[in-house]
Amino acid sequence: MRTVSRLPLSWCLSSCDPNSGSESSFIARSLWLPRSRRDWIYNAQQSRTAYFADIMVSESAKKDIILRGCDASHLAALEDRGWKHRQSGLEAVLPLRKPDPWNPHRSLRELSRRALRKGNIEVMERPDPGTIGRIREILTELRNASQYRRRPALKYLFQNDPEFWELCLIYYRDNQPEALVGWSRNGESAIHLEVMLRSREAPVGAMEALILESVALAGKRGMELVSLGEVPFLRINPKTPELPAKKQQTQLKRFASYYLMRPAFSSMGLFRFKNKFRPLWNPLYLMSNRPVGLLALGDLFIESGCHKLLAYCLTHFNRS
Repeated sequence: MRTVSRLPLSWCLSSCDPNSGSESSFIARSLWLPRSRRDWIYNAQQSRTAYFADIMVSESAKKDIILRGCDASHLAALEDRGWKHRQSGLEAVLPLRKPDPWNPHRSLRELSRRALRKGNIEVMERPDPGTIGRIREILTELRNASQYRRRPALKYLFQNDPEFWELCLIYYRDNQPEALVGWSRNGESAIHLEVMLRSREAPVGAMEALILESVALAGKRGMELVSLGEVPFLRINPKTPELPAKKQQTQLKRFASYYLMRPAFSSMGLFRFKNKFRPLWNPLYLMSNRPVGLLALGDLFIESGCHKLLAYCLTHFNRS
C-alpha cells in the first residue's frame, strides 16, 4: 500500500476538527461541477493519511470526483489506481527536517527586524471558539483595509475561515492589527499557509516577520515541512528542478491560463514574493478518476469565482 505523508492542500487532519468523532472519520466538503459532472472535494478532514488512496478509490466508486493541490506523493498513490492528472501550478516548500533544515536568508531576517521594531506579533495555536470569533472580526477588518478590498473574493480554494486552522499569527502596530497569516495542518509533520492578508498601512517586512515566526514555531513543534502554498498557472522546466533561487524565474513556463488571468492575478508577483524565502518548488496537480479536460477546468474557473474576478478587473482597471 502506498502511503502519503500529508493530505492535499487545504485539507487537514481530523484532529484539527473540534467536532471530530471517530478516529477513522473522513469528512468531505464538496461541490457539484455541472458541466464536467463530477464532485470537487475542495476541503476534507481525514484522520490518517496512510489510507488516503483507499478512501479516494472508495469515494470515486460512488461518484466521479476531482481534487486540487495534489503533490507527487498523491500522484504516485493514485496513478496506479487509474487516476488522471493535470499540472495546475507550483508549490513553495520549506523543508525543516534535520540535519539540514531550512534557514532564512540574512535579507529576510533584516526585513523581519524592521517590522518588529514598529510592532509585535500575537500567536494563537489551535484557536478555541472564542478566539475564532475574534480572528473572524480581524479578517474582516483587514480585508476592508487591504489594497484589493473591492475585488470579488475567490471561493473554495483555501480555508479562509479559521475554524480548522492550526495556527494564526497577527501583526499589530499601535495595538491595531495590520497583517495576518493562518495555517492548516495537512500532515502529522506538515502545515500549509491558507491566508496571507495585510492592510495598506502595514510596514515593510510585516508579512515576512509573520512567516518567519510561523516557521520557527513549526520547527519547535517538530514539523518537518512548511508549505507556503501554490503559485498557480506556472511550472518549472523539469530538466532543471534544482536551480538556485535566483535562476528559477528564468526557467519558468507559463500555462495558457496564466495569460487568461493576468489582468486579475499576478502569478509572477506571488512567485517573486515566495521565492524570497528560497523554497523548494514542487509541481502541484489536479487529479480525478476521469481525465481532467477543458470542461473540468471551466467548471473550476467558474465555481471558484475566477470569472467574476477577471470580469471585475477588466472593467475596473484603474481601481484596485
